[in-house]
Amino acid sequence: MIAGLTLGSEFDRTRWHVWTKRLLVALIGISILGCTGGVDSKLHRQVEDVLARKAKPLPRPAPPQTYVVYTYQGDGRDPFEPFYKPATKDIVREDDTSPFRPVEGRIKEELEEFPLDSLRMVGTLEQEADVWGILINQEGIVYRVQIGNYLGENFGKIIAILEDRVELEERARDSQGKWHLREASLALAE
Repeated sequence: MIAGLTLGSEFDRTRWHVWTKRLLVALIGISILGCTGGVDSKLHRQVEDVLARKAKPLPRPAPPQTYVVYTYQGDGRDPFEPFYKPATKDIVREDDTSPFRPVEGRIKEELEEFPLDSLRMVGTLEQEADVWGILINQEGIVYRVQIGNYLGENFGKIIAILEDRVELEERARDSQGKWHLREASLALAE
């Protein structure tokens, strides 16, 4: 029996371990407190030395610049009107009979706001019969596209996704207002 504890039963062993842990924590705490005395006194001396130093006077700031008041003399002209008016483009005749005219009322897809040269193809994904092209824009955002999606500023519609490129058809209007179909592609980035 040690200090009222016997090591005979499981209950007594558990109490022995609890008291041993408490004693160990107390010894570690006392040893830590004993170690801080030297560091504390050195720190206090260093703080007192720094506080005892005389502060250097700051140089005088430069005098502020004088504020010059300007009065607007615009001869009755509005200062917020542009100096010139941009030239209006000639109104292009609409070609209602063209089979290549873009679909009206279609909601534009997200990739139609990017020029084609700002997009790069970085790979493809395949799952059974479905194939997707993986594109990335200049900001590093990744997009997944498939046949039938639109991209680019010229109503480009994806017609094929191959391992090394995405092929699309773009619709563009010439100076006479006629719509034409042209092919374009995005090659796989190296």
